[in-house]
Amino acid sequence: MTFELDNMYCGAIKRGDIFLVSFSGKEQAVVVLQDSILNERLGTVIAVPIESYKHGQKIFKNEVLLKEKETGFGEAGICMLHKLQPVNRTQMVAKKGEVTKEKLQELYAALDVNLGRFRD
Repeated sequence: MTFELDNMYCGAIKRGDIFLVSFSGKEQAVVVLQDSILNERLGTVIAVPIESYKHGQKIFKNEVLLKEKETGFGEAGICMLHKLQPVNRTQMVAKKGEVTKEKLQELYAALDVNLGRFRD
């Protein structure tokens, strides 16, 4: 396996980081959920997309609301835990922020709902 090192984001990537990524020219915000140690060693990270939030929009149990000041984009967003996806480091454009430990716990709880772990 070869990596395109010239195009690869080579900075540190930690669990809870918010990144702007580019999928075929379309930019998307994501939150990294993969373990920070794996992020150091792999060419991909596991992340969830952040979609725009419209005031009054319903937030489901497998979603987490990020307020304007939390996203790094100046607008509120919803973390879509049911859209867990791998992101290649070559698609990572820029780090925009990071979620708090408390918000990361909310993300884990929503992911548990999505994966059915609450039944275990």
